[in-house]
Amino acid sequence: MGWGVRSLQDIPLGTFVCEYVGELISDSEADVREEDSYLFDLDNKDGEVYCIDARFYGNVSRFINHHCEPNLVPVRVFMSHQDLRFPRIAFFSTRLIEAGEQLGFDYGERFWDIKGKLFSCRCGSPKCRHSSTALAQRQASATQEGQENGLPDTSSSTADPL
Repeated sequence: MGWGVRSLQDIPLGTFVCEYVGELISDSEADVREEDSYLFDLDNKDGEVYCIDARFYGNVSRFINHHCEPNLVPVRVFMSHQDLRFPRIAFFSTRLIEAGEQLGFDYGERFWDIKGKLFSCRCGSPKCRHSSTALAQRQASATQEGQENGLPDTSSSTADPL
């Protein structure tokens, strides 16, 4: 887990909590940056793709951890324009958040496809999808499914040297 952010007071359902702010960069610029811990993808189906990089310029939102049962949801908001490439990211509460409770949002499958190779989720939720246990269960299920489809089990084998 990262730094983490806790609520100082109760936050009612549907309340605006904060905006994810930082440096607006292109997706290609994001690909060459060494540190990607504070990137928020502004997915756009049409045209160029951009990210918000909060590594050097940001606010408390950059310290909000992932949670598999999030109490926040990021919402794309357009204030002074309608350019779909440049939404503002506003976090709203998905339920009552009690004072002292850690804030969290779901980083998404794309994040875990990349980062799940380096570390596992430690949100502590009984419904955690990215813990080391959940990962092992998915791998075992995929191996079993592969065997049922006639594929060899490669989960514990090593390749022969050339």
